[in-house]
Amino acid sequence: MRKSSRKRVSFGTLAFVGIFIISYLMVVFEVYDVSAVLIIGILGAAVGIFNITAKEERGFLLAITTLNIIILAWNELLILPLVLERFLSYLVVGFGAAGLIIALAVIIRLGFER
Repeated sequence: MRKSSRKRVSFGTLAFVGIFIISYLMVVFEVYDVSAVLIIGILGAAVGIFNITAKEERGFLLAITTLNIIILAWNELLILPLVLERFLSYLVVGFGAAGLIIALAVIIRLGFER
């Protein structure tokens, strides 16, 4: 019998998927609750804490910053349907929290290196 080569899914990966799922459900069911947005922010922080290694920090920060700028620009410059605008705004909350955690980690690490 062969051993199954199943990979374990980390909590950070589940949190990343959770950001998309909760954002989608909030838009579909028209939930505009602060606690649900807080949950998205907490999941974003979990992505930053559990998924990103020290080697990946700078690339992740660049990618997250670019993504958030693009999403915010789309919300301001394009006439998007309200559903899409809200979904993208929720993604900015989740990914922004992940970026904040990583940015703070980089700043602290740079401070201790000197």
